[in-house]
Amino acid sequence: MRLVIALALAAFAGSVTVATAQPQRGTVFVGIGALAAMEKVGGAEASIFPAQEDASGTAPGGTLGLGVHLTEHVTARVEASLTDRLTTESDYLGLLAGSTLGELTGFVPTLPGARIVDQRFRTTRDTAAVFTLLGYHLRAKRASIELLGGLGLLRQTVTSSYEVRFSAPPSVFLPPSSRSEFTNRWHHAVAVVGADVAVEMTTHAALVPHVRAYAVNNTLNIRPGLSLRWTF
Repeated sequence: MRLVIALALAAFAGSVTVATAQPQRGTVFVGIGALAAMEKVGGAEASIFPAQEDASGTAPGGTLGLGVHLTEHVTARVEASLTDRLTTESDYLGLLAGSTLGELTGFVPTLPGARIVDQRFRTTRDTAAVFTLLGYHLRAKRASIELLGGLGLLRQTVTSSYEVRFSAPPSVFLPPSSRSEFTNRWHHAVAVVGADVAVEMTTHAALVPHVRAYAVNNTLNIRPGLSLRWTF
């Protein structure tokens, strides 16, 4: 459902045909809106468990921005955004019943005769971001399009859990299951590109479909969204 909403927002951004006013130098604007954080993971960096093959997904989020028109065509702005938790799971049943626990997991001691019955990997992550962007306006006949580029600072919180069920002969005492959980936080600096389409509703208010994109740790992040902008 989230992916459908994100695609609809992107399609709306490309179909805007409402006229907008030319901004003036020194004009300040603020914006608040919603976004869909679409993450495509190309490696195992999103989880400390390499057996978790795909941690890609889409999570909702919100954004808040403050900007100024340096000239009639150039803007500078700061944007802050926060995404909801993105959760991915992998479940492996009857994995290598002939191997010992320690050989498979590395998280529990090797116990002769103990066998893994089921193992489950779960990862949740949320991202807080701050972008500083410069933009350049392109005027079409019936729309104002702005191309953006700049730098961003990300704080990503990742919680990875590993749960295993196993069996053992009567001579080995083991609980029916074991669970390990780890939380890590990373900070990353990234290059950001994007685009806005400003749709004037009143003299001061505009509806702005937008998209931002960046790559970090072999993960491509595309963030389509919709904001309400107020110009002072």
